[in-house]
Amino acid sequence: MKNLFSALFLICLALSCGVCEAKYSPKRMGNQIYVTFDMPGNIAMDEGVRFYKKCPDPDVKLDVYYPKDVAGNNLPCILIIHGGGWSMGNEKKFGMMAAYLASNGYVVACTTYRLLPEYPLNACVEDSVRALYWLRNNAKKYGGNPDKIGVTGGSAGGHLSALLAVCDTKKMFPQIFSDGTDHRVQAAVPMAPVTDMTRYGRLPGANAEKISPLLHVGKDSPPMLLLHCERDPVVPVSESQKMKEAYDKLGLKCEMILYDADDHAFWNTKPVDPLRLRSWNDALNFFDKILKQ
Repeated sequence: MKNLFSALFLICLALSCGVCEAKYSPKRMGNQIYVTFDMPGNIAMDEGVRFYKKCPDPDVKLDVYYPKDVAGNNLPCILIIHGGGWSMGNEKKFGMMAAYLASNGYVVACTTYRLLPEYPLNACVEDSVRALYWLRNNAKKYGGNPDKIGVTGGSAGGHLSALLAVCDTKKMFPQIFSDGTDHRVQAAVPMAPVTDMTRYGRLPGANAEKISPLLHVGKDSPPMLLLHCERDPVVPVSESQKMKEAYDKLGLKCEMILYDADDHAFWNTKPVDPLRLRSWNDALNFFDKILKQ
């Protein structure tokens, strides 16, 4: 597997020559395998929601997984953001994890976003923020509590979920939150996240400092759990370690679990990998502690 940093460097070179005007991203499926599975009997699904109707890429949408008996549930919510180097993937990639979390009492939205190189990196961030905005304003429809939202994701999705947790996205995208909707999340579980985007140097279509979660940790940052493999060949484990150090310096709640393995996408790459279910349970236990108090 190519190093994620090298891959992004090549993408940035392409972007520096001009952003393509394509409405679709041909690598939306990429090299990712779509796995079918049996939905738990107590879970319903709202599929293909166009949460950002003016988005120039009509493939940008999300799926909602939620317990069927929603009457008065007031359940906590989770937003899941897929990875793929910001250049591939879709809302189906985390479907199994979403169904698992939903079966344990959550309203879960799996989202995608515009992809590189057809769109600039800032569009990946904006679409993730818009998905959070949509979930907060539609949670009650599915029996969810809009005031208790967690966010998770892996790799590039780990970066985006960490950014939504610690960054003042209301200041970054004031047009999204102009109606007064709260931009904050209450818990985050980034998995193998990229936290320091300044390592890439200049990023066409985005400001590296503005989209580096590591540089936005502040006294109001929500509780966070970082999941990472000790010998990750794609995103160095130091990316999570530095994030925890930033939290620790401010005396904030941040836990970290390091797996004794050399996997990267441990959460969904290998169907029989024991780390897959273990990571789901680690995330679930953390969300339970924070969002179900």
